[in-house]
Amino acid sequence: MAGIHSVLVTGAWRGIGLEFTKQFLTNPDFRAEIVIATCLVPAEAKDLLELQEKHSALHILELDVTKFDTFNELVNKVQAIVGHRGLTLLINNAGIGSPMHKLESIDADRYIAVLKTNTVGPVLLTKALLPLLRQSASVNAARYHDRPLSITRAAVINITSIFASILQTGSDKTMEKVRAYGYRESKTALNMATQLMSRELEEDGILVESIHPGFVITDMTAQLKATTTTETSVTSMLKTMLDFSEKNKIGFRSYDGEIIPF
Repeated sequence: MAGIHSVLVTGAWRGIGLEFTKQFLTNPDFRAEIVIATCLVPAEAKDLLELQEKHSALHILELDVTKFDTFNELVNKVQAIVGHRGLTLLINNAGIGSPMHKLESIDADRYIAVLKTNTVGPVLLTKALLPLLRQSASVNAARYHDRPLSITRAAVINITSIFASILQTGSDKTMEKVRAYGYRESKTALNMATQLMSRELEEDGILVESIHPGFVITDMTAQLKATTTTETSVTSMLKTMLDFSEKNKIGFRSYDGEIIPF
């Protein structure tokens, strides 16, 4: 059992976020004591509501990661749920894609919306929840003195994409096909933010990493002929995340533990 006290997953109403929620509730290897799932409209999150009927550990909160002025209210709700032990793990999963258009077809509003959702949102949400993450790191300091950085002490995991890799741009037909202006830049920028936060927060005992979930079968990957199920992806990511102990400085991780170059 992983020994995770509390976890908050954004974008949890479907796909990867929903599977993370399920695993933290039901998988004995990764079970958390408190699971907070956020989504845009909790009343319409049928799968989450069904899970909540079976698991008292699940709390569902409303969150739009682009509405930054609501973050303080969210933090207050999270604090009331997790108590004095703080928030152990934040998974910044919420995100949106962008059309695979050529340069001349880029829409400015959509472009900005993708960057706001995929990059700015996770960074500012991490900022807002930082006191609770620091609280967890402090409470767990003695318990994990031999392993100062881990997802069981205090951590932020940002869901990124192999399409964020600058080095691998155009390295194969799939990478070349997916232009996706906006989306790819947003994940590259998120990786940089991850690097910056990891260095700043390491002294607080907070691990910050980014991870590529693989080509997962979701609404966002319909055009890519994805073959990896959400269950396989999330189970593999969690196994890889449990091995995180210090910041990887040469790339970011894939769900299977492989290092992908920046």
